Amino acid sequence: MSFLETWRLMISTLSPVHIGCGEDYDPTNYVIENDTLYEFEPGAALEVLSAPDREQLLKIVSGNASNEMLRQVQAFFYQRRQALIPVATRWLPVGPSLAAFYRSRVGKTVQVEGDGSRLVNKLEIERTFFNPVSGAPVLAGSSVKGAIRTALLDAVNDGQPLTDEESQLAKKGRVEANRKLQQRLFQYREFDQDPMRLVQVADACFLEEHGVGSEVRFAVNRRRRPLKPGELSAQSQAEQRGLYQILECVPAARYRAFSGQLTQQRVDGVADQRNRLPVEALRWDIGDIAAACNRFYLPIFRQELSQLRDRGFLDAAWGTAMETLLDGALARPLQDNQAFLLRVGRHSGAESVTLDGLRSIKILLGKDPQTNKQRSEYRATGTSWWLAAGEVQAQTGLLPFGWVLVERQPIDAAPQNWLELQEALGSLKTDYRVWIDREREQARQLAAAETQRQVAEQARQEEEAAAASLTAEQRALAELQRCFDNDQKDGRKEPGGPLANRINVLLKEGLEWPAADRAALARLAEAIYGYLGWGSGAKKRERKDKIQQLRQGLS
Repeated sequence: MSFLETWRLMISTLSPVHIGCGEDYDPTNYVIENDTLYEFEPGAALEVLSAPDREQLLKIVSGNASNEMLRQVQAFFYQRRQALIPVATRWLPVGPSLAAFYRSRVGKTVQVEGDGSRLVNKLEIERTFFNPVSGAPVLAGSSVKGAIRTALLDAVNDGQPLTDEESQLAKKGRVEANRKLQQRLFQYREFDQDPMRLVQVADACFLEEHGVGSEVRFAVNRRRRPLKPGELSAQSQAEQRGLYQILECVPAARYRAFSGQLTQQRVDGVADQRNRLPVEALRWDIGDIAAACNRFYLPIFRQELSQLRDRGFLDAAWGTAMETLLDGALARPLQDNQAFLLRVGRHSGAESVTLDGLRSIKILLGKDPQTNKQRSEYRATGTSWWLAAGEVQAQTGLLPFGWVLVERQPIDAAPQNWLELQEALGSLKTDYRVWIDREREQARQLAAAETQRQVAEQARQEEEAAAASLTAEQRALAELQRCFDNDQKDGRKEPGGPLANRINVLLKEGLEWPAADRAALARLAEAIYGYLGWGSGAKKRERKDKIQQLRQGLS
């Protein structure tokens, strides 16, 4: 047995995924036009701006940093977006509602505070984890490994509560209680003994053939509690306060958007005299990992689908597609643990990052009216969801964050296409897919136009090269042929027109031409007179005599 066992992970996104990286799209280096965000580099922007524009920008940024300066810079770039779009280094879909939201706020004051200060719509868009060279999204290995760790911890714990010591620690500080819990479940004191040390998960790379890898969505907060009889609405605290986020996400329903690797160290049979290895019972293989993930995440996924549908929040087409997949194409692979569900990234939901049996979620209850201090309590479930939306006020057509499907494959075998999964995900007509299809069609049309231009340019160059190699007699023949062709194309017959006049001149000049050129001119003259008409009587005989003389040449 090899010391290292490596598996390929083919990862499809089921719902939007956002993995924070601490960087933003800032409205001073992007603009939105129609339904597309265009990011540009400051240096490139300066190059395309006129000298007066650069002077104006310098004047704006020369003052003290303030909200007013930010507002002016936003407005400056937005007003010059048509000049900036051609130098964009990255572009991605934002959807019509978010584009309208941007237009209504860019470079404007959002509100005036009680003290008279003005707040600016900063419009930062939080970026998902990405490759700094290509800009393509990356599914961080640490996120995947963290989700796997949660599932394995839950499997070992098997729904048991905290110990008394852990409960006491939890009341004082949750970090210490969490550390104690993990050490007890995974039976380690030092890092070397942590069983997850034997599992390495590489960052999963975005597959470039998928094209643009991300889109921009709102993250909105919606209350879980069903409406009571007669109740028209039940808003979460975040919703009441108008809170939302703007996130770059890897879109839902992306078939095998990422490819990564999971490597396991096989230490069975290795001497452990110093007791530095994880205990033997916790040395999982890929099958154990897949089974634990499906055991933990599949019930959460099904429950969330049901609850979101019951509340009316869920995108109906997406929900139907997911349930059809779970009961159809995915049923056997999930049962056999050849594929497994994970939940990764931001807004994964409290249930997906805590363990069954000891789940304790902090719930904010608002401020105490007497002390004005924030009140809170711990419950077994959350009270709201953060959901992906196309617009801030949306109450339907929403999607949960973070759900991915992972296929495990031997690293030394070529990937086999999973047509059923590909077709099921590809059939979901999302705003993102409409945008991608449109971009591809535009790219195809541009490519076809460029090919046509290149062919025309090559023909022109060849024509010019051929013309340059012609003798004076051959050029005269070619010009006469073009005039003849144009008259025929336009249906023009003018016995006294430019074509007739030109042939008359050449019948005289051509008498001194070389024999081959005279013969060519004679044939062309007969064709021209056949088209224009020979005339009658003496005129016809005169023209035929000239052509005969042309064939004989000067004696």
